[in-house]
Amino acid sequence: MEVKEEVLDQQDLSVDSIDSRLLEFKAPKYKFWKKLGLAYYAEEDMEYLTDELLCVSEVEIRKYSDACSELYLMYQRAAQHVIDNNLWKELGIPDNAIKIIKHSWAYRDKHIHLYGRFDLAGIINGMPAKLIEFNADTATVMPETAIIQKEQLKAAKLRGADQFNHLEQYLSARFEEVRQKNSNKSPNILLTDLGHEEDVLNLDILNAAAIKGGFYTQQMLLERVIFSPDEGIFIKLNEEEYIQYDFWFKLVPWELIAYEEPELMDILTQIVTKDLAIILNPAYTMIFQSKAIMKILWDLYPHHHLLLQTSFSPNDLRGRQYVKKVIFGREGENIEVVAPGERKIEQNDGDFGQYPSIYQLYEQLPQDRDGDIYQAGIYFTTKAAALSYRRRDGLIIDEDSEFIGHYIL
Repeated sequence: MEVKEEVLDQQDLSVDSIDSRLLEFKAPKYKFWKKLGLAYYAEEDMEYLTDELLCVSEVEIRKYSDACSELYLMYQRAAQHVIDNNLWKELGIPDNAIKIIKHSWAYRDKHIHLYGRFDLAGIINGMPAKLIEFNADTATVMPETAIIQKEQLKAAKLRGADQFNHLEQYLSARFEEVRQKNSNKSPNILLTDLGHEEDVLNLDILNAAAIKGGFYTQQMLLERVIFSPDEGIFIKLNEEEYIQYDFWFKLVPWELIAYEEPELMDILTQIVTKDLAIILNPAYTMIFQSKAIMKILWDLYPHHHLLLQTSFSPNDLRGRQYVKKVIFGREGENIEVVAPGERKIEQNDGDFGQYPSIYQLYEQLPQDRDGDIYQAGIYFTTKAAALSYRRRDGLIIDEDSEFIGHYIL
């Protein structure tokens, strides 16, 4: 496809074909990404970064932003409904997580939800926005969104082009708010992960934002952290010297801790309820993270224009195409797309099959002439912060999907 010289009408972009929005550019080489410390995303056998950008209008950006703001308010009401009615089993939340969730929710002016990412269908194909899911706890794709697509836009050399991409700025502001709302604590934060290269690169974005937000930071593996139910969170420098941290960011899912590390979960509950440390993202994001919350949302907001019908039983969707999802699945694992007549037309295995499932009405994602589907990811802090897309030649957005950035003219 040749680079198009004409400027697309931002009020009336073609919704008949995604192809008309795609602009090819000369992609930066592997050495360029390596110099930026992002070689992981550009390995030749990955075919992850595309050499195309997707045109989106200002009007469509506002639609994405408005949808996310409305959805977040709905999620907050749904969380309160879960707590008030003790719907923990429905969400797959174990007993050992309830106390810390309730506490962090009750004091959420201090236990601030730092960020999350809404995955949406619609908008660029002329259809209404529809919630696919909300990655509220440990959402990734941050380096691609914050840095890579900005560099791709530069490489495309589009005069006057812009992006909806304030992720770094809004994260910094959110960290500053966390610090100010907890002014009785020392502004030092420990950021940890499990050591996967992708997680480390995502943590780098958060680390830089925390520094801009006024924090002193330290990154390290989770296994090196010491947790004390009476004293808080530490790392050991030597035999006699320790550093205590009043803030901890964990790129580790809450449900993994609750289910697989119950002793740690009990210690963290004591740390939080005794106000020994602030943990980001807070424990109440486990309510948001459970895909079962979408069934609660449907109960509270039946037939809402942003929602897809979701049930705990496939019988409620019989005769229609639906998606079966485990409530704590990630990267498209353990998902089935089921056609009328209960015929599976696509499915992914995975490591999360031990969790119960929800059943969500299938929504066709925007699609190009080759049959590739496009799912929008909108990062959210106190408001929509940045946009990017994942593309896949199937029905399920998973780890084999491509990353595709966007541009606004």
